[in-house]
Amino acid sequence: MRTTNHVVSDTMHTSSCPALITLEVSNEILTDNLSNMDNVSIVSTDVSLASFADDLEEGASTSSSSFLVEKVELNTLIPTSHGQSSAKSLAARLNVDLSSTMLTSHMQLAIPHAPPKVVGHRGHLYRSLENTRHSIKLAAEHCHEVEIDVFLLKCGTLVVFHGGGNDQNPGCLKDYCNMEGSILDLSYEEARSLKFNPHHLEFGCGPDVIEKLAHEYYIPTLEEVLSDAKETGVIIKIELKGPGTPEPVLALVEQLDMIDQVHYSSFDHTRIKRIRELRPERNPDGSYRYKTGALFDEPPENFIQIALDAGASEVHLKYSTCTTERVKKIHDAGMDSMIWMRGPVGMLQDLANLFQDVGNEDELMYLAIMKTGVKAMCVNKPDVLAGLLTKHQAVNCI
Repeated sequence: MRTTNHVVSDTMHTSSCPALITLEVSNEILTDNLSNMDNVSIVSTDVSLASFADDLEEGASTSSSSFLVEKVELNTLIPTSHGQSSAKSLAARLNVDLSSTMLTSHMQLAIPHAPPKVVGHRGHLYRSLENTRHSIKLAAEHCHEVEIDVFLLKCGTLVVFHGGGNDQNPGCLKDYCNMEGSILDLSYEEARSLKFNPHHLEFGCGPDVIEKLAHEYYIPTLEEVLSDAKETGVIIKIELKGPGTPEPVLALVEQLDMIDQVHYSSFDHTRIKRIRELRPERNPDGSYRYKTGALFDEPPENFIQIALDAGASEVHLKYSTCTTERVKKIHDAGMDSMIWMRGPVGMLQDLANLFQDVGNEDELMYLAIMKTGVKAMCVNKPDVLAGLLTKHQAVNCI
């Protein structure tokens, strides 16, 4: 399953016409609304929308009006005539205002906070198979940090793998590798020989990439991944995915002398609490030297106290729950904040059922999240986020 990308393009402009800055969007309703502007060219990378894009191109090319739009308020791009309500708006859910954001030829993004760190979710999963050395190295080109998932196998080897199932029964192999059982049932020799299912929808890079780079794709050990990261310098955020992971992961990190280059997180807060019990050391400024993140899906009312009780230095919220109020509470409690995106299938479900004002991890979605003031964003498309931040930085340097 591929993402749907629509782009506001300047390919129709003549040299005498002012250019509209490109903003990548991937929401059909937004694109339909944009088509009302003269000489706006809509380019679709999704074959299923080719006729839609062709119709818009034809309408734009036959228009006698000049392209005179230099400044567009985003509220003109967010329609209210398609049945949209605040319940279908990510911006409304996060309590941020996109209508005041201006798009100009200088991309005045009006971000009121320091730009967030770019964190690659499971590597760079739309360009390469998730949680592989190849994917993580690609992510390091765009990211400050890379998030990975770690299990302890029955033979004592730590491996990087996500798998299916849920947090109570993780590491399922059925969809990932076309076999029954869990990664926890295997030795490393057995895990290393597994072949990935190229048609699993959760693999955002698609079957062509997986088949082309099959020789690159195997379940790596944590030691291999950390050794690669030591060379690139990227920070690794380890989600302690399976049971028994805190002690051996900590020992390996210290053995490799990577204390300041590795962070730890888990939905099971007893695991990060164990890291804190073992390593309570603080830096001169009072911050914890060993960084830990308390992961939440739907944060309860007392999520701040839960994180503090676990000794967390960070709170990691699902992107759709990181309201401005929650982010402020995290910072006021002396912790850093990060959002995490769902996997490719989950994101497509959210866009189909929940949100009409943004696209699937397009610039507009990232901009809405950035406006909450969150300090790091763990995303599936780190190149898109990095590109958006580059635009923002270039504008602020003018």
